[in-house]
Amino acid sequence: MYRHYLRTMIKLVVFDADKTLWDHHNVSIFRKPYKLLDEDSIEDSAGNRLKLFPEVREILKEIKNMGLIIALATWNLPEKIDEILTLLNLKEYFDIIISRDYPFKFLFLIEIINRMKEKGILLNPEEIVFINDRRDHFGNIWLYLGNVKCLEMWKDIHNHKEILEKIKEF
Repeated sequence: MYRHYLRTMIKLVVFDADKTLWDHHNVSIFRKPYKLLDEDSIEDSAGNRLKLFPEVREILKEIKNMGLIIALATWNLPEKIDEILTLLNLKEYFDIIISRDYPFKFLFLIEIINRMKEKGILLNPEEIVFINDRRDHFGNIWLYLGNVKCLEMWKDIHNHKEILEKIKEF
């Protein structure tokens, strides 16, 4: 007997920022003025630096070219994220940016889903991929939202190219 399994098509890819898109652990500590060191690196007035991980721009472009929605869900001060994304020319890739000064990523995802619903786009949990460098956020996402595909950066995937492979597998 043959079984046919329907694969769920991913519609939304949600990224964390710190230690997922770039190497710094907390851009909320950055202080103005910022200096762009190169297209992928920033230094603040206190000497804090961040650098995008290799392939981040390329992967964001490819995901966008696949017609998927891209969101950012980060535990950072909103004004800092806005300034850094603007300086790095990354804002154009994100359809929704949620940046809050508290750590409850499941609430960020609920907000993203609700914003998409307001635009007439309904999302089921299994149509969402969430990429974060800390697995401890996944439990509440699964508890409150259901079967969101959660990937721990540097454990489930070891580089940004693998994100595309995973999206295609789901």
